[in-house]
Amino acid sequence: MDILLVNDDGIDSRRLAFARKELEKYGNVIVVAPKSQQSGKSTAISIQGFPFEKIDKRTYVVNGTPADCVTFGLLALEFKPDLVVSGVNEGYNTGVDTMYSGTVGAAFQAYYHGYKAIAFSADPKGIKNMKKCFSKTLDYIIDERLLSNDHILNVNFPKEHVDEIEGNKITKTYFLSYDVEKTVESNFFSTKREVLSDEAPLDSDIYAIETGYVSISKLQVGEKR
Repeated sequence: MDILLVNDDGIDSRRLAFARKELEKYGNVIVVAPKSQQSGKSTAISIQGFPFEKIDKRTYVVNGTPADCVTFGLLALEFKPDLVVSGVNEGYNTGVDTMYSGTVGAAFQAYYHGYKAIAFSADPKGIKNMKKCFSKTLDYIIDERLLSNDHILNVNFPKEHVDEIEGNKITKTYFLSYDVEKTVESNFFSTKREVLSDEAPLDSDIYAIETGYVSISKLQVGEKR
């Protein structure tokens, strides 16, 4: 299997290194990662192009966005992977965060170019469940034939406080209710988001990761013809 691996946390991410090591058990892996942190970039692209650096024949760094990494791998390197993997992200991409996520955005860029893609994300507080679940989840996805050109897979591993992993669960993206506090001072604007009391449905991505399941959501934009 030929795999293109990208992320939004940057080339120095330990979770990127972990994903690379695990994916190399499945085949040939080429890594294209941003030079710096690119969280929250969604599917943003660099219209005027971007610099890149070749680290070795299987590793490249781009001064651009996660979506740029995918475009570079597919077009500049003329790589035609069987699978594009984005992550593992340091932080969850569930609910409304899927709209802003550079990790998910990179997977959608692969989808746009006609390639199968998975976005992986995990708890920022630790890597225990990420390590425990990564290969088993990928095996499940392959065995169950969940990969498709008609959607991407958005995978979120169980939270670190969970000791017993219940398995994999096909879920829906659920938007929790939030209260947003704003700060405007000294020509600087910022916001802080606080989750309001809102019980997530049993089939939601948010409920799954809280209760020991690996959340696997099928996401798509429009309908391909």
